[in-house]
Amino acid sequence: MKCTKWMFVGVAAFISVFGSARMAIGQQPATDLPVNQMTSYKGEEFLLIGNANRGAGEPVIAINPKDPNNIIVGGMANLHYVEGQTLEMGQHGFEPNSLMKYRNTPGTSISIYAISHDRGRTWTYMEDPFRDYFKMNTTADTFVGTGADGTLFIGSMHFFPVNPTPEMIAQEKDPNGFLYGGIGIAWSSDQGKTWSSPKFVMGQNTPLEEYGPGMKPHFIGTTPYDRPFLITDQSTGTIYVPGNGSSPHRETFIRASRDNGKTWGLVNAYDSPDYPQGGGSARPAAAHGVLGVAYVASSAPSNSGAKCPCLVFGASRDEGLTFERHIVRTDLPVMRGYFGFGDPSLAADPSHPGRFALMSLTEGNAAMQIYLTDDYGKSWKGPVLTGSVPGATISRPDMAYSPRGELAVMWLAVNSQDKTYTAWSAASHDGGSVFSAPLQVSRAPSPTRSAIKKRGNNWDGDDLSSIAVDNDFVHIVWADGRAGFLGDWYARIPLASY
Repeated sequence: MKCTKWMFVGVAAFISVFGSARMAIGQQPATDLPVNQMTSYKGEEFLLIGNANRGAGEPVIAINPKDPNNIIVGGMANLHYVEGQTLEMGQHGFEPNSLMKYRNTPGTSISIYAISHDRGRTWTYMEDPFRDYFKMNTTADTFVGTGADGTLFIGSMHFFPVNPTPEMIAQEKDPNGFLYGGIGIAWSSDQGKTWSSPKFVMGQNTPLEEYGPGMKPHFIGTTPYDRPFLITDQSTGTIYVPGNGSSPHRETFIRASRDNGKTWGLVNAYDSPDYPQGGGSARPAAAHGVLGVAYVASSAPSNSGAKCPCLVFGASRDEGLTFERHIVRTDLPVMRGYFGFGDPSLAADPSHPGRFALMSLTEGNAAMQIYLTDDYGKSWKGPVLTGSVPGATISRPDMAYSPRGELAVMWLAVNSQDKTYTAWSAASHDGGSVFSAPLQVSRAPSPTRSAIKKRGNNWDGDDLSSIAVDNDFVHIVWADGRAGFLGDWYARIPLASY
């Protein structure tokens, strides 16, 4: 996670749609977005979520498989100032006194969702319904998704109870404590016009009997529902939501629903006693009835000959209850400092049964390494290198397949000297074996967070970027500070440009 926030660009009036959600009746002025499909990308990008009062970060994006004109973006949105001050950070996280102001002020951190019906030209906006429904002050780790039948999903973590007990306050202040809350979702069957009531997925109050065999989650030391996403197997309609916690080591959990979120299966884990998780994990990927996961394992069976930390891929045909695991890369370099999500990263090719692409970064974060399997992880090809920009390192990468199997990647190229950064992308028209030259997406560099620290989304909400691909365009969202505050930016690039 990290904690979170809100904002939108332009003037928007809100009406009640469900609970506390407000749908904008206004929208940004229409943008022509001229594109020459036969030549090159012309710099089509703009600020989508964020303003001078609220920053935005960690944007996520999804495209309706039934209508590529229908796109949804979610962003974490924080007030820049709470009681006239920014959120103070200490050596080990938020300062307790500053955190209490933050937790006790309703709406300091919320989720904003932007919806387009014309493939990214114009947008309407809505706030999350989860704070009111679950009686929480804040939300964070916003996510979106789409069902195989065209259903749109919104979601987030919800935490900081409106009426906390003394025990809850003590736990929230404790650096080794946890946040009371969980993951919630809601769905729309009419392309975002109306929404269901929120539904609880999993969290601190999930009964132990809803965890799978061998699962004994620890609720002290971390949230057992940190950084959710929503992934859909478009061939079966099953949706998956992961969350991070401990059990007792670092662990990523996952839960599946066969009915668009109305009911949920058991909470299972990515890892196993033979391949325990000891590092980061990828957002899951699913296609053709197989769920794929990837994570960094701290050890592997002695007969594997693997030197760990090692990168493990798991394939499940029973929605996460059991996995067939394979080691993709051994002796991983130890990451230094905070990096965020995206390494490793995983994508499933909907056009090619058995194909998954798995990405990890080279040592020093200089380039992406793309590994490919065509047999659900039994064998791997690669790595193929992409994403190298001279004088820069890679941050917040992501990748996704189009419906017809073209693989696109994006990343932030961080200047090694002044730490400013630009958004970049590349694409493979053969599923991941050969990539185009890197293409700069953002027209100018974003300043570093330290340059906008008074309007930097309260030092939070910048763990990841996101990419989605249809058969004509690559759609990218990332956090950028060029407007004088951290906001969520959107770009649309024709696949023909790569």
